[in-house]
Amino acid sequence: MKLLIRAWCEAAALATPIRHAVFVVEQHVPVALELDELDSSAWHALAYLKGVCVGTARLFATDNEGHIGRMAVLAPYRRQGVGSALLSTLVQYAQNQSLYPIYLNAQLAAIPFYAKFNFIPEATIFYDAGIAHRTMRLG
Repeated sequence: MKLLIRAWCEAAALATPIRHAVFVVEQHVPVALELDELDSSAWHALAYLKGVCVGTARLFATDNEGHIGRMAVLAPYRRQGVGSALLSTLVQYAQNQSLYPIYLNAQLAAIPFYAKFNFIPEATIFYDAGIAHRTMRLG
């Protein structure tokens, strides 16, 4: 697996179709909510298997905190370590940029995945694009 971190101007052509497939088509997130103004200031991780970009996630800074989000892996490539590699790469990148704490907003179904990486749920459940989430911070 190959992982790259790129600015949005370099990542958009590869990340947009992956995010569209996962969030808009599979999860029915409105197109208007999926892409946002944060993309242009975020770092975007791209995961490749056999030369094909199959996953993406982003990291942006807010008041020296690292916020990971928009993690998406194409359905045929799930459960092959792509999500784990994306998350580990962005956590390491955030730490190298001295961004702390590191947090994310996890869909409830994904909480066990993030917990394996020492993210701890906090706060109450909230809804984003009609999907239940909880904020998790790296412990």
